[in-house]
Amino acid sequence: MNLNVWAYCIYIGFTLIITVIVGWKCHKNGIYFIIDCVKDASIAHAINNLLLVGYYLLNIGYAIRTISGWDVITSVPNLLDVLTFRLALIILLLAIVHYVNIALLSAYPLIFNRKHINI
Repeated sequence: MNLNVWAYCIYIGFTLIITVIVGWKCHKNGIYFIIDCVKDASIAHAINNLLLVGYYLLNIGYAIRTISGWDVITSVPNLLDVLTFRLALIILLLAIVHYVNIALLSAYPLIFNRKHINI
């Protein structure tokens, strides 16, 4: 049997588990940070839900999209090598997306709640 099929199943399974767990933790604990930035609970909950959906779509879509570029896997050590590299790449992407979201949300009060200062 082709080892690529096994690699795809393992990769998608782990990617889904990692993405859902990290996304849910960020969604559950990040609402307090968003409420602190936005100051309106209803808008904060809407932003938090949109961030969760976008997070899932981006990461799961990227994971599925990258499968098309894989080479043929010929041995079990090659399978482990490809899986560890691809899963590490997904985890790195999750971290980058998380920190970009935090940076953008931190800038939200500066952008939308400007106070006009007369000098």
